[in-house]
Amino acid sequence: MVCGVLTVSTPSAAQRKYNIEELPRIPVDTVDTADPRVKIITYTNNTWDYYLPDYESLANQSVYQEHWTTNEVFAYRDVKFADVPESMEIELVKSLDGYHPPVLGRVSSRYGPRGKGMHKGIDIGLPTGEPIYATFEGKVRYARYNSGGYGYLVILRHPNGLETYYGHLCKLNVKVNDYVVAGQVIGYGGNTGRSRGAHLHYEMRYADLTFDPERIIDFSTGDLKWQNFVLERGYFNISSKLTEALEEEDGDLGDMFVDKEGNPLSSEEIVDNLSKAAAKPKTTVNDVIYYKVKSGDNLYKIAAKYGTTVGNICKLNGIKSSTTLRIGQRLRVR
Repeated sequence: MVCGVLTVSTPSAAQRKYNIEELPRIPVDTVDTADPRVKIITYTNNTWDYYLPDYESLANQSVYQEHWTTNEVFAYRDVKFADVPESMEIELVKSLDGYHPPVLGRVSSRYGPRGKGMHKGIDIGLPTGEPIYATFEGKVRYARYNSGGYGYLVILRHPNGLETYYGHLCKLNVKVNDYVVAGQVIGYGGNTGRSRGAHLHYEMRYADLTFDPERIIDFSTGDLKWQNFVLERGYFNISSKLTEALEEEDGDLGDMFVDKEGNPLSSEEIVDNLSKAAAKPKTTVNDVIYYKVKSGDNLYKIAAKYGTTVGNICKLNGIKSSTTLRIGQRLRVR
């Protein structure tokens, strides 16, 4: 698994004649990294691999034994929503070396309701071929083409039980059961699956249940917001594990650059689309939003729909989490 190419100032005659992949690949040296558990092996063809001396103990942790399936997107079909704790503290990293943003860029489509469906992750526009990095260390549970809409998809499970999804890739750089470190290139961004325009579709899940990745990462700066994060059950989209198919027409950013048939637009048409998007009124976190209770609703479902918590809704409405909701009742959700 090639993870990178070392910089060379002047290519040798052999390198000018052959592709790097065609040169003999013989180990040359082992280099220490800031993480004592991780080393780098360099090769004669100027490529390198991560090397984990403690691979066996890392890869065989119990979190990688239970609910471990490599040919399906979802692994926790027997876990019920009610079985998930109301809140849990999750250690994201022990040090900053244990984190790397998957990619930097503008979030073109956020987590939450979109059209008639639910956007279960975020989208970040990028050029085709842009390297995609492992957010945290972990083991590859899924790495293949997904016909449900994700295209080439990598799913990493992390030691704390979280899973991160990286969709619409043009090429995979890992395989199932590989153990990766934060910042390792796991694939390259693209436009595969149900996508219009190259972008990364990125999800965070716990027991197959999605929550907003922007609760943890500032994607504009790449900063990790927390070292330890309290994950509340109210953050989850409870319908997120009903189907492997993406429920939305993915790729809002791509709509700016292609027509409905996926054909490239002219520069004038692109500028016009961007101008129209900028002119649309945007909802801010400070806007007051109300919701009318429907049959089958509960506080957790409503909180997940609007990306808030049960506690916040209760505080805004002067009620308790045990309060019985009435059909037609008007609740302030923001």
